[in-house]
This record gives sequence, structure tokens and C-alpha cells, in this order.
Amino acid sequence: MARQDKNPIRLPERKPMRMLNSQNAVKVKLMPLKMIKHLVVPQDHLFFDLLQNQAETAYEASKELSGLMGDYRDIGAKVKKIKDLEHQGDELMRTIYTALNKTFIVPIDHSDISTLANALDDVLDMMDHASALLVSYDIPNPSPPMAELSQILVEQTKELRNAVVAINHSRTYGKVSAHCNRIKHLEMKADEVHSRAITALFKTADAIVILKHKEILDCLEAATDKADKASQNISDIVMKHA
Repeated sequence: MARQDKNPIRLPERKPMRMLNSQNAVKVKLMPLKMIKHLVVPQDHLFFDLLQNQAETAYEASKELSGLMGDYRDIGAKVKKIKDLEHQGDELMRTIYTALNKTFIVPIDHSDISTLANALDDVLDMMDHASALLVSYDIPNPSPPMAELSQILVEQTKELRNAVVAINHSRTYGKVSAHCNRIKHLEMKADEVHSRAITALFKTADAIVILKHKEILDCLEAATDKADKASQNISDIVMKHA
């Protein structure tokens, strides 16, 4: 006969499951349908409109800068107008980043949108910096190469604006290449203008003038490089999504 354990193991009693009622139920806060839709549905028009506004702002700033070079009067007011456009571009940047952080599905990659937005903002920043230097360095009259580089920026930013419009719909992707090629051609032209201007500048005797003019010329040439970089970003978007 098996020996009976004097101290048998006792299992804990199972408590009966308590049903949740309206008083003790866990309350789950549901996300509003409107917010779900905003996160899930691609916000095509929102981002393309913002990018187009940013490209348009750069175009307007380039026209103001070229106008300043061609009519060097009331300088302070014209430089302020360019600064206001630069601030407008910064505000568009903040709006784009806020929208990216709140939107789950976007028409093109998040990185593509932010990269292009930054590139367009860089063009604006360089033009604003160039115009500010005219005042800071008390330039009596812009040189012809400065005016020529500013006009190149007008043509570049116009092509940029048109290229950004073209990536709004896949059916217009074919137009992007012509705009970007034109921007590249203008950037190469700007390099030539800048190179000739620097060569001529260093033949002058006034070291202070050389330093002041060179920095402004460098800034304007850098703006054309930034425009070319933005066009490359647009080309990359087409390559990825065509």
C-alpha cells in the first residue's frame, strides 16, 4: 500500500473570473476618424502645394534681387523685401516638416520631400545673404557680373518652379528633364561668369574691394549651385517614381 504524504501540496484556489461592467471596464480612447484619415490617406495636394509655394517664393526673391542689381536705388526697402521672402520660405519649411511628422502616407518618400524642401530653402538663403552683403559692405554699385549672376538665378528659379509643378502628376514627368537640363546649363554659365569676374577682380589694386566683391560673387555663384542641386533632387524623384 502506497504511503500517504502527511503534508500534501495544496494548489491555490482559483478565483472566479469577474465580468467587466460599465463601471470597472478599461476605457480606451479612440482616435477620431478624421485623424485616421489624415494619417492614412496620401496628402498629395498638401505637399505638392507647399513645394510649389516654396519654389515660387525662390523665384520671386530672384526677381527682387535682379531688380535691385538693375536699379540700385531704395536699397534698404528692396533688401528687406528679399528678407521677407526668405522668412516666408522658412515658414514654409516649418509647415512642411510639421506636416511630414503628422502624415503616415505621403505621395513621395518623406526623405525626398524634406531633401527638396531643404534644397529650395538653400537657394533662398544664399540670395538673401548676397543682398544683405550689398548693404553690410556698403557697395556703391553692383558690378556687371553680379547683375549677370542675378539674372541667371531668375532663369534658374523659373525653371525650378516649372520642374516642381511637373512632378505633381506622373503624366508630366516627361517635362522635368528639359527643365533640369536647362538649370544645369545655366549653372555652368554661372561658373564661367564667376571665373571671369574673379580673374578681373584680382587685377585691381584695392584689396578691400577685392574681398568685398569676391564674397558677394561667391555667394551668388553658390546660389546657382544650390539651384542645380535642387534640380538634381527633382530628377531623383522622377527616377524613383516614374
